[in-house]
Amino acid sequence: MLFTVLGSTVTFSWQGNFELPMNHAQIAKEALNMRIATLSSNIANGLLLDTGKAGELLAACGDPSVDKAIRNLGDTWQEAGLPPESIEKPWTEAQIKNLISVGGNELLDILDELVNGITRCKIH
Repeated sequence: MLFTVLGSTVTFSWQGNFELPMNHAQIAKEALNMRIATLSSNIANGLLLDTGKAGELLAACGDPSVDKAIRNLGDTWQEAGLPPESIEKPWTEAQIKNLISVGGNELLDILDELVNGITRCKIH
């Protein structure tokens, strides 16, 4: 980061990667939606899970495993070459295919960690 003062003007320039703050609740919600979509329709149709509320719970609870899973999901998203700003929006089928092709079984483990985190966070 570089600040330069010229007369009465302050110039700010950033060198390196600039990371925008991300909405972890929304990211967790989209990840849960993706995981539910991988289940058989009989199971998925019977679930009464509000992924929005579950995402908020996961983002707020401070569980280190959940935080790590969200970071790993972000890393996989970047490795898949997907635009960072779209991770907080509903994921397209093409984005999901890219994630799966890059993340494979590790991606499913990341998503399962978020699912498991719901129970841990509810207990806290």
